[in-house]
Amino acid sequence: MGIDYFDQIWRTKDSKSSYKEGSADSWDNRVEEFTGIEPDERIVNITELLTAKRMLREDSTVLDIGCGPGRFAAEFARRAKNVTGVDISPKMVRTARDYAAARELQNIDFMEMDWRQDDLFAKQWKQKFSLVTAIMSPAIGSRESLEKMIAVSSEYCFLSHFVERHDSISDELKRRFLPPHMEDVYGNKGLYCCFNILWLKKLCPEITYIETARESVRTLDEANRHYISRLGMKTDLTDEQKADIRNYLQSKAENGLIRETIIGKIACICWKVAAV
Repeated sequence: MGIDYFDQIWRTKDSKSSYKEGSADSWDNRVEEFTGIEPDERIVNITELLTAKRMLREDSTVLDIGCGPGRFAAEFARRAKNVTGVDISPKMVRTARDYAAARELQNIDFMEMDWRQDDLFAKQWKQKFSLVTAIMSPAIGSRESLEKMIAVSSEYCFLSHFVERHDSISDELKRRFLPPHMEDVYGNKGLYCCFNILWLKKLCPEITYIETARESVRTLDEANRHYISRLGMKTDLTDEQKADIRNYLQSKAENGLIRETIIGKIACICWKVAAV
């Protein structure tokens, strides 16, 4: 089995994937759910992992692909020389800029970019960054996007995603309102293909697992917007289905709040792109 084999598996969409996952509008619509979020254990654990491996240092120049609201990038900026975050969503980029400005971080920049489409070499980005990260990001969704990630790094790359995740509210809503889907036999198809492609490129990828557990608390209005938006990325919801979702959430509310427990396992893949 060669690189082309894993590339083809990676490209094959399954019914579990979001059919709107690459849309700037879909991520714009989710920006509210990230507003006000402070660094949680995922951000702390990944930052500590990168620091322990000496991939994140005082002299590091970092690119964070699919940076979203900038929480990881901001944490990296506290330890690195400079950080650049890119995201397909204009609203995410604005939120990230506001977050960094509020914390007076001067060594960080954000820009709107579709990683899959932009000509990075026209930006003179070849080997520009010592560390390139893609954390929970759908931007790295093919061999080509992975190879672009490698091309702009002079030292290290880091990619992570959930291989297991259990959301106490979301899982039940998906079961009720989404079509049944086949189980991902790879755990996470993108990570599985990514690791094998890197292995075949003789880049000797390392993999580390991080266990996570957290609780999110939303008002009922916030929860209605959040879960309808999330499910709307998977399928076109009817007005009746939206009403059913609101009724379900109303039944779960305690003192006007919706609490969700999220338990997961994150796989982190890191590799050197050059001898350092």
